[in-house]
Amino acid sequence: MNASALIERWQALAPREQWLCLAVALLLPAMLWLVLVHDPLAQRHERLRSQQQADHARLLDANVARAELAARAAADPDRAVREALQAAEAVRERHLNVLQRETAALIDPQRMQKVLQDLLQSRPGLRLQGLESFSEPLRLPAAPAPAGAVADSAAPAVEPAPILYRHGMRLSLEGSYFELRDYLRSIEGGDWRLFWERLDYRVEEAGPGRARITVELYTLSREAGWIGV
Repeated sequence: MNASALIERWQALAPREQWLCLAVALLLPAMLWLVLVHDPLAQRHERLRSQQQADHARLLDANVARAELAARAAADPDRAVREALQAAEAVRERHLNVLQRETAALIDPQRMQKVLQDLLQSRPGLRLQGLESFSEPLRLPAAPAPAGAVADSAAPAVEPAPILYRHGMRLSLEGSYFELRDYLRSIEGGDWRLFWERLDYRVEEAGPGRARITVELYTLSREAGWIGV
């Protein structure tokens, strides 16, 4: 259909129909803009606004919870003491781990007894005059009270449980000076680790060929127990 035909058709319309066609022609772009552009933008804006409101509400809840926690911490008079006790417990655990490694390198009580007896049996010139064993807790100095702790004078003092035990043997031997010396050197030169507590040396009336020593040795262990003899 050419332009002249459209003009003739337009002129054939009644004035009312012409105005209706003009109104439709003017409103159609606006309707398309509303449907294709405005409504999707409005929906997206509404979603963003709802998300912002939800985020704001969560932020307010977090601020309220933080304020409540701060108020509880401020109202807790034992917080400093509790934190100090927790820190002291952590230090204690570290020391116990170190102590465990150190005592693991020491000779155990049962092996110490066998070593001393085997060394004695390998020297027939020595005579055993006395043999005792002992086992006792090793008392360590009490740790200072945590900062901020208030001592209760009415409460009975509670002694801390021992964490180390001292297991030892006390031997009295008789023999010549050189035999006793070699026995002590064999103890000291072995591939074991133990502690010397006491060594007494006496010469009898018969001279150095009839000397006597009393030696006390011990080891440490985390376990309580008595060395059998």
